[in-house]
Amino acid sequence: MVDVAAPGPNMSAQDMKMQAVACLEQASEIEQKFMGPDAQIMPQAETEQVKKLLSWADAYHAAIQAKEESEGRRTKIESMLDFFRKPVLPAQSKADRERMESPGDQFVKNGNYLALKNRNAFSSLARVEFGVDMKDGTSLLEWKTVLFGGGATSGGPFIQNDVQARMVDLLQREINVLDMIPRLQTNSDAVEYVQQSTFTNSAAFTAEATGSALTGTDGRKPESALAYATVTAPVKTLAHWLPVTNRMLADAPGIRGVINSQLLLGLQLVLEAQVISGDGAGENLTGILNTSNVQVMARGALNEVDALFTARTMARTGGKLPPTGIVMNPVDYQQVRLLRENAATGTLGQYLMGPPNTLGIPTVWGLPVVESENIAADTVLVGNWQQGVSIFDREQSAIRVGTINDQLIRNQQTILAEQRLAFVVWRPSAFVRITGY
Repeated sequence: MVDVAAPGPNMSAQDMKMQAVACLEQASEIEQKFMGPDAQIMPQAETEQVKKLLSWADAYHAAIQAKEESEGRRTKIESMLDFFRKPVLPAQSKADRERMESPGDQFVKNGNYLALKNRNAFSSLARVEFGVDMKDGTSLLEWKTVLFGGGATSGGPFIQNDVQARMVDLLQREINVLDMIPRLQTNSDAVEYVQQSTFTNSAAFTAEATGSALTGTDGRKPESALAYATVTAPVKTLAHWLPVTNRMLADAPGIRGVINSQLLLGLQLVLEAQVISGDGAGENLTGILNTSNVQVMARGALNEVDALFTARTMARTGGKLPPTGIVMNPVDYQQVRLLRENAATGTLGQYLMGPPNTLGIPTVWGLPVVESENIAADTVLVGNWQQGVSIFDREQSAIRVGTINDQLIRNQQTILAEQRLAFVVWRPSAFVRITGY
């Protein structure tokens, strides 16, 4: 006979179903003993046992129904939350759709490119030089979409499908540090701005002066202090080039992939490094870590997550701006992500940041975490990336094609992408640098 028990609070639905079946089977076995023409009257003990088993089966049935209803409600709630959390995207006008074309699409649709391609200029040894100015408002640094390659019609009327010869768009890694920083436009070669270095708030309730005192501090209202500095951020040029073959240049989907996933990715990687730790020397930008008056704290005896919350508080109280993100090296984030409830080897417990199958953007203390190899290990940046800094984009971006060195006799061309920009740190105290992490 299988052991059965009353329903427990921590039993799964499957366990309760198995127990309910066992209860009913045992009740049936007892009833079978006292059935038939020669059967005796069931003794009181067996009768009570059957009643108990049936009551347990009823309890299991009710508990299973309640659990299934609860799970159904929870599933419905999560489904509706996912639906209502999705942003409602406004309808785009034709102008907006044209503005949203990637630099690669704008290049292969440009009249200069089409005219040369249609007369097979890229299939000969002729020297070819031309440039494509991007549409107003197009920043080479804003195109960070993950590209997986086009479909059968991705080349449009420019080229016949040939999946063996063409280069597909390469998978581009996401650069989230730049995603957090707003972009503004400038038409100048330098951005002059006012940077707030300190804010001493001495506001207080003040009593009336007593008697006829005209000296001392009696009744005197406190004075606050604001310290500002005029700073100039020069617009600097970020550029690089790649050699491509004439055949590749004639391949519309292939050259679009080179532009979108190679040239632009290179610009983004360098800009991310400059924004974080540029030293301002020569043509380098002055990054956050090398900006004066950025707050600094040593981790000391604090654990990883306590240090992040302490820095969060410092950014909020010292910079008077709520922090919006955390940037750390992947090695440092690994330490945070693998923290367990108990440090003892035998009783590690659950992961503090959730189970390994947790989906979505990683967060700590409600702030998104950005992993970047452009910040040194043992250094973490916590701050307000929306109001504390900005990138000024000097229009107009350009992609140029020409021939250098002996490329003419090698059926090669050079494709160049460049962007002119300035980086501004409006409020250094809105950022906290954690050392010794």
